[in-house]
Amino acid sequence: SLKIALVTGSLVILVILSVSIPIYWQTRQALEKQLSQHMKSNITLLRKKLDFSLVEFLNKYPESLIVKDSLKQFFNRNLLQFSANTIYLIQKSGIILLAVGKEESAVKSVMLHKREISQALDGKTVSSPLFSDISGNHYKSVFSPVFLSDSSITILAIDANADYLEETTKLHRQIFTIGGIVLLISIVVSLILSQTLTHPLYKLTQFASEIGKGRGRTFSLESRNDEIGFLGKTMQKMQSEIDQREKENKELIASVSHEIRNPLGGMQVNAELLLEESKHTSESIKYAKAISREVKHLSEIVESFLTYARPIEHNTIFTNIRQILQESVSQILREFPSYNISIVGNGEANIHPGKMRHAFYNLIKNGIEASDSSNNIEVEIINDKTELKIHFRNQGKSIPPGIQPQIFDAFFSTKASGVGLGLTITKSIVEQHGGNIYLASSDENGTEFVLTLPKS
Repeated sequence: SLKIALVTGSLVILVILSVSIPIYWQTRQALEKQLSQHMKSNITLLRKKLDFSLVEFLNKYPESLIVKDSLKQFFNRNLLQFSANTIYLIQKSGIILLAVGKEESAVKSVMLHKREISQALDGKTVSSPLFSDISGNHYKSVFSPVFLSDSSITILAIDANADYLEETTKLHRQIFTIGGIVLLISIVVSLILSQTLTHPLYKLTQFASEIGKGRGRTFSLESRNDEIGFLGKTMQKMQSEIDQREKENKELIASVSHEIRNPLGGMQVNAELLLEESKHTSESIKYAKAISREVKHLSEIVESFLTYARPIEHNTIFTNIRQILQESVSQILREFPSYNISIVGNGEANIHPGKMRHAFYNLIKNGIEASDSSNNIEVEIINDKTELKIHFRNQGKSIPPGIQPQIFDAFFSTKASGVGLGLTITKSIVEQHGGNIYLASSDENGTEFVLTLPKS
């Protein structure tokens, strides 16, 4: 919500600035151009009234007080008439010959505007860019050549106060002030809109994501009667239908599995009896063992279906996780005695021991089936403040990136004889305990799953 508000406010500010700043600069440039033209007209008039002979004499004899006083009187009379702050004469060498008014602005102007003075020495009347004194007052200078009878040149200069700049600066500040106010208003409005529109949509998106992950939950519509409310109610109805179908599917799986398990049990017993009663010929023993092995495999598949379809049990106890892992490892080593499985760390969590043992068994067995006996299988328990992290690492074949998002899906398997329920059941068990499981990495160095469990 805040991000939307900030983005909206920023866009509003951008629009205001994109319109107002060009207007500000155009206004400033127009006023500056007008001032330059006015000052050029003034200096032209002043130059016509100027007694060049006095300037020529002062240029030759800079210490002449009588000539200086005469020119000062002339300049003082014209300061007000030409709206000037300073009127002054500059020698070709750049030295100020005479200045009337604010002499400090004349000194700074000569220092800053050597290029403009050089152009004036070439016979042009030129104006300078705006500049400011140490007090922050803004000025503009104009320079005009005075051609003397002895072929020398002196520069006549006028400095004028750029009073208008203060007004445009105020305008500039006002633009930013208005922009700030508009930004605040737009943020407030955006926050209000986000609470009424985007926040419910965000909740709907989360709800849809949970449905997609198979973890439906109750969604509060806050009694909305608009399109968003209708969409939410439709999604809730969809969730209910999905839950009902999943329940029916699991009931069907459980029913069929029970019906299959009983005959399989009889077949297993008969296969074992056949093995005992055989005449110990190699062929009869071979076939009896094959029957027993396949029946056992079918029984394991049926048991997987039953585990998947069983309802959730909530009777959990505070249990040592390392102990449950060791029990799972002991069970696996009876099937795969040549593998090296290590457990590092310790911790406790509130779990259903039987279900969690099944989950650990599935993860370790997956690692073994992806590896050979020369590879190590490592399980590490890490104690965080609020949860346990259990890392299952193997050095076997990696899981191709293209199928990684599907590995927890029901009935997805890359094994020729796999049912595709191992990781699905593991994920379901972990989530029933309020935990999480995810594929942390899978590359040429091996594969790592991370299982998290809350401590409380």
